[in-house]
Amino acid sequence: MALSYAVRRQLLEASLPESTEVRLELQDYLARTGMTPSDFARRINYARETVYQFLNGNYSRISSNDGLIRTAIRDFIAAHPIATPVISAGKLYQTENARLLRRYFYEALDHGRAYYLYGAPGTQKTYVLQHLIAELNRSEIAKNGEGRRAYYVYVRQGIHSLDLMKRVAQSCGAIGMGTVDRILRNLRFDLSQRKVLLVFDEAQHLSIECLETLRELLDQPPHCGLLFAGTHELEQIFTRQALELEQWRSRFHAGQALPGISEEEATDIVHSELGLGLSQRKIQRLIAKSRITDLRNGGRHSYVSARRLFWVIRELQSVANGEATHPRDQQ
Repeated sequence: MALSYAVRRQLLEASLPESTEVRLELQDYLARTGMTPSDFARRINYARETVYQFLNGNYSRISSNDGLIRTAIRDFIAAHPIATPVISAGKLYQTENARLLRRYFYEALDHGRAYYLYGAPGTQKTYVLQHLIAELNRSEIAKNGEGRRAYYVYVRQGIHSLDLMKRVAQSCGAIGMGTVDRILRNLRFDLSQRKVLLVFDEAQHLSIECLETLRELLDQPPHCGLLFAGTHELEQIFTRQALELEQWRSRFHAGQALPGISEEEATDIVHSELGLGLSQRKIQRLIAKSRITDLRNGGRHSYVSARRLFWVIRELQSVANGEATHPRDQQ
């Protein structure tokens, strides 16, 4: 015999405190991620109506026990945290590029400053920055309310200020719904108690509108540090658009070109990854395969691409181990 609505409601009252807690947790999660209840329902394999009834406190219309859906909700949230952590894999070699990026990373973070760094594709910008972010956040995780934090934001081509701020909010675990002003208010509230660095990769895609929006996070609380990394076009933006970006030019503490890895650094990496038994001639061939023509000056010069160097190394390692090659980017 089916239980009546009144009986189901009475049985659910026993779990009311925990149900309320999970409901509030889910409401906050949806607000911060921008996910709809329908989206969330599909991800936990529940009907849309079931999730709606749980959110509205009417689960007794569905069942007399909400234990399974509470578990499903909490398991999903735990497995998909709001501020997705940047995870670094592999070894970070202390090249000149890595040293420069580390220097400006911590100067921007600790002093609330803005810096931009630029270099050719394959100069390890993304790889080093993600490694530094993961390193910092791991070391500061125990200082829950006050520890320093760095967040990674990828800038796609043609992005507008609202979409950019949504990406910033998502990276920081803040609520990313509503207008730019609302998102800025949420960021100020969530980040007010700690030193924060926002790292913008492929920053040459930022428009003047986007840059002016980000300037509020630098000039006003929480006074975030800002680090922009991109191609040589990034340097051109700040030198050729001097009039439009006059306010920014007075705020940047440095704009630095990344030199790329040298042949000596490339040789050290090859020795470390493949051992010391390689002949100098073979090492030179590996480095030669890793060179890319620099198109910015009519192709008259070339540089060693860290990305391509690691591809070549991984291919050799895979062949030696009898595996198929699946090169991983190191930018």
